[in-house]
Order: sequence, then structure tokens, then C-alpha cells
Amino acid sequence: MRFSLILACLLSSLIFAKPGYHEPWGKDAKMLTHASDTPAARKDPFSWCAEKAINFHANIISPVDGPRSNFRPTSSRYMQLAIRRHGFIKGVVMGCDRLLRENADDWVYRERVINGVKYKWDPTY
Repeated sequence: MRFSLILACLLSSLIFAKPGYHEPWGKDAKMLTHASDTPAARKDPFSWCAEKAINFHANIISPVDGPRSNFRPTSSRYMQLAIRRHGFIKGVVMGCDRLLRENADDWVYRERVINGVKYKWDPTY
């Protein structure tokens, strides 16, 4: 009896299963928002200082050193958005975690192709 019930459940899941990746829905639908949904800068002094340091790195150091990020948004932009969305402490922790994952290893999640180059897609939403 149990075996036939388990077999029926497995067969029905195989019949109605859809192959491939499907965009999130329900409570995860907010993951589909676009990068143009940029939150306003925070007013607290820690976030302000971090924002200025990130802008200095992105506008002064990176053009001289050259782009190296395998992610989109880039790691500096990711940290900036994380600080704006989640506050200073959580944003810095999220940004440091992202910097630790910045490498050319294979990526098992979503990817984007921009100008013929494949980038790892990892937004802060």
C-alpha cells in the first residue's frame, strides 16, 4: 500500500515537472527587480564614510587598476547597494562575503552575458 502511494506520487511529479529554470514567483518575485531600483543613500555617518570610500575606490583606483570583477553588479557596487538596503553592519558583512567569493571558479546560479562576456549574476535583493 505505501509503496504504491509513493510510486504514484513520484510518477505524478515526473508527469507535471517542468525542465529548466523558471523565474521566481510569490514572495521571491521581488528578486526580479532591476538594477535601476537604487535606494537612496543613508544619512548615518558610518554609511556616509563607507559610501565615500567605495566611490573613491570605484572612481579613482579601479580605472587605473583595471576591471577584474567576475560578478555583476561589481563587488564595490554590491557593497554600496547592500549598505543602502540593509544598513552599515549587515551591508559590510554582505560585501565582505562577496569579496571572499570573487574568483573565476564555476558558478552554479544565474549568469548574465554582457557584450559576449559571461558574468556571475548576484544581486543584493
